[in-house]
Amino acid sequence: MKTTLTMLAAVAALSFSTFAAAQTPAAAPAKPMAPAPAATTAPAPAAAPMAAPGAKMTSAEYKAAKKQIEADEKMAKAECKKMKGDAKSACKKEAEAKEKSAMADLKARK
Repeated sequence: MKTTLTMLAAVAALSFSTFAAAQTPAAAPAKPMAPAPAATTAPAPAAAPMAAPGAKMTSAEYKAAKKQIEADEKMAKAECKKMKGDAKSACKKEAEAKEKSAMADLKARK
């Protein structure tokens, strides 16, 4: 009886060790997933293309960057339309503040 229990315990241990080895990754671990963006905030506007430090922007670069800032503000405000009450008001103010800041940065780089 003791021998039978010992044999069963050995078989069970070998079975579990085989399954455990099969479940461990042989290659590098998978990349963790990026966190989902917050649904209650408007997306941040994309920054205007950055020129090299100290370099002046061309007129075409300035116009393109300005259009991008305006488009980003429009998209952010469109996201605000989905909200209600104070959250909507705060979202719009945040979008306007980001646009104003981006425009000031753009003018400083001109």
